[in-house]
Amino acid sequence: MKKSKRVFSLLMAVCMVASLALTAAPVRAYASSVDEWNQQLADSEAKLDELQKKIDAAKKEKDKALEAKNLLDQRNEVLEDQITTVKAQIEETEKRIEENEAQEKEQYEIFCKQVRQEEERGTVSYWSVLFKATDFADLLSRIDFINEIMEHDQRVINDLQALRVQLTKDREALEEQKTVLANSQAELEAQIAEANNIVNDLSSTAEGLQKLYDDEEAEGERIQQQIDDYYSQHGDVGGGGTSGGPNDTSTQDGVLSGLIWPTNQTRYITSKFGYRDAPVAGASSYHPGIDIGVPYGTDIYACQDGVVIQAGWNGGYGISVIIAHPNGIATLYGHMCDWQVSEGQTVSRGQVIGLVGSTGFSSGPHIHLEVRINGTRVDPLSYLDGNYIPYWD
Repeated sequence: MKKSKRVFSLLMAVCMVASLALTAAPVRAYASSVDEWNQQLADSEAKLDELQKKIDAAKKEKDKALEAKNLLDQRNEVLEDQITTVKAQIEETEKRIEENEAQEKEQYEIFCKQVRQEEERGTVSYWSVLFKATDFADLLSRIDFINEIMEHDQRVINDLQALRVQLTKDREALEEQKTVLANSQAELEAQIAEANNIVNDLSSTAEGLQKLYDDEEAEGERIQQQIDDYYSQHGDVGGGGTSGGPNDTSTQDGVLSGLIWPTNQTRYITSKFGYRDAPVAGASSYHPGIDIGVPYGTDIYACQDGVVIQAGWNGGYGISVIIAHPNGIATLYGHMCDWQVSEGQTVSRGQVIGLVGSTGFSSGPHIHLEVRINGTRVDPLSYLDGNYIPYWD
């Protein structure tokens, strides 16, 4: 009888310890991603310092205004990368807090349940358990059993304490990250305004305005050379033969009739195609596209299916994307703050290709849209639906 009691006690101990072992859960670690983000932020700070020195040098010479604008645009791109990194940090921290809060709740509930079970089995009153020993061997097995329970309970308590410490650190880190994000966004807005003011100041004089117009014309010719080089190397997109080549007006009409607006946010035209009066008396210029006034950071869509010829920094157009479409047609989207496609990529009509910005020869956020047919720039409004708001009305 005594032997069966000892066996029963040992079996109960084994089962109890096995069930307790299932409740332990370690605190999650995310050190690697944090280290990578911190390194990215450190690298971007070094880039910002280097660009700032170049900006200060360019500002000292009036004829380097556009160079200073270009450098400020690059600096703003680095700031935007920083903001993206901090947003990723915040997202990861919030996720970690959510997971650890759920883990803390789960472990605490399991611990409370286990304590209630121990009370029901009489294992919390350790002395009463020991006094029920039938002999010395049974006493030793009971002591081992109690030690196992006490050690497990302590481990659970330690895990809960570690979770709470980690949660406190994460919540403090989250507040710091949100502060950094707010400061970085405020700095970016100030830097964008400073960059735009350079172009505004330059265009306030006839001499400066003429320089802008001359540079824009030179940029337009350079862009056309890019497009011509692509066609000479790759042929027409979707063309070829006598019935679908770049000079087939019937198929050109099909491509052009399918053009969509590059944004669904607004149809406000801030600058029309063709000759326009300049804000300085006696000056005028030819605008090779249309400008659509859209908020900073808005998605820009491809107007038609095609292949990306160029994506990224592109002189006075700032960050731009050029897409070759079938039958010798190309569209250009200028002054972005970021691009979302790569050269050689096939894109579909309505696909996001970049974000609205004010890079290059620009004094405010907008989409500069050009449509070119076999090298000739045409009015995009002739091919887009007529539902738009002209600034000149």
